[in-house]
Amino acid sequence: MAQHDAHSSATPGSGASAVDERLPVGPTVLLGLQHVLVMYAGVVVVPIVVGAGLGLSGEQIAALVSIDLVLAGIGTLLQALGLWRFGIRMPLVVGAASNGIVPMILIGQSHGLGTVYGSLLVAGIVWILVAPYFSRVLAFFPPVVTGTVIALIGLTLIPVGLELIAGDPGEAGHGDLGRLGLAAFTVALMVVFYRFLRGLLGQLSILLAIVLGAVTGWVAGFGDLSAVGAGPVVGMVAPFHFGALAFHVPSILLVLIIVFVLMVEGSGQGLAVGEVVGKPVGPRDIAALLRVDGLLTAVSGVFSGFVYTTFGQNIGLIALTGVRSRYPVAVGGVILIVLGVVQPVGRVVAAIPEPVVGAAALVTFGALAVSGIQLLSRVDFSAPGNLLIVMLALGLGLVPATVPEFFAQMPEVLQTVLHSGVAIGTIVAVGLNLVFHVRARSRDAEGARPA
Repeated sequence: MAQHDAHSSATPGSGASAVDERLPVGPTVLLGLQHVLVMYAGVVVVPIVVGAGLGLSGEQIAALVSIDLVLAGIGTLLQALGLWRFGIRMPLVVGAASNGIVPMILIGQSHGLGTVYGSLLVAGIVWILVAPYFSRVLAFFPPVVTGTVIALIGLTLIPVGLELIAGDPGEAGHGDLGRLGLAAFTVALMVVFYRFLRGLLGQLSILLAIVLGAVTGWVAGFGDLSAVGAGPVVGMVAPFHFGALAFHVPSILLVLIIVFVLMVEGSGQGLAVGEVVGKPVGPRDIAALLRVDGLLTAVSGVFSGFVYTTFGQNIGLIALTGVRSRYPVAVGGVILIVLGVVQPVGRVVAAIPEPVVGAAALVTFGALAVSGIQLLSRVDFSAPGNLLIVMLALGLGLVPATVPEFFAQMPEVLQTVLHSGVAIGTIVAVGLNLVFHVRARSRDAEGARPA
């Protein structure tokens, strides 16, 4: 996709060369930090919610956050750099999947954390084993499907940024004008920096706005820095921190349902980043991507982590900055590991006011939605079914984000899938594409055969 000249550091040529471009050390580190700040909130919210849902102590939740950051960093490194058959070698980040929150809480409340982590271990191993076979469905993702999925990822993530800005709807300060003002100030900084700064500073517009927005927020009384010096400086979670593993078949099946949903989403993320950076993504690439998610989930069974997935948030940042190199993302993986081990650093990042993080999320998620729209602009909407595919996939895919209780009366097993708007939209788009195009091609082929 075309980028603002002042913000594109990729040299002309193939997407592959842009992805493999090595930038100077300083810019690489700063761009990596920018990636971390964009996805950090999504990483830490899962352990906080799961810990609260299971009634864990503050110390136990801190341990969950620590191991989550370390595992997310390892997964991000694998996706960016690759190791054997693990990792797509593209600028993608990994984090704990919000889809896994409800199953982990349900299993933990009924059968204990040992069963939670036993289920993650088995599900992760299955994930790795089926990845090569699942990746073969890429033939069912033409531009009309891929563009819809990319746009849907961005659109379904936008409410996450808005909620961070406005605060929890159940709290008295929801929609406080101070929060909205801080977010608006941060967005204004991004616009000014993106418009007037050139070169590296232009590419770091989001990071600069976050830093200045955070300082302004702290001065104005948003965010709490008091906990930065509390607790150990360096800490790591030992294996089997919450006790021995236990295995319960229904619990394993529940997690496997989540795995299927995340494999659909992960395939979409891989295709999306390929479109944004201009590098073709094939079945082997998707299989390598999915193996990392499975590996991290399996390792979580031993180190008390979570269900992991490849995030789409940072694809919008790539589209916005024009920096397609995978090496800043690899540095971001290292930073995540440091944040998990050197805990005061992580506590400073965690103290960034929510409206500032939400403002960054809003802009980058919007950029991702635009990337999908740009891809859809190349689709022939005069062809039968294409308009209907986009209409229904977007309309149904946005239901969980806009009306969260819409499927509340559905059976719990179905709710697990219907909780993900991206999964709904992907299934609808792929299914309708089969109806309108695959079968049509089959009929055309039969009609072309000699009598």
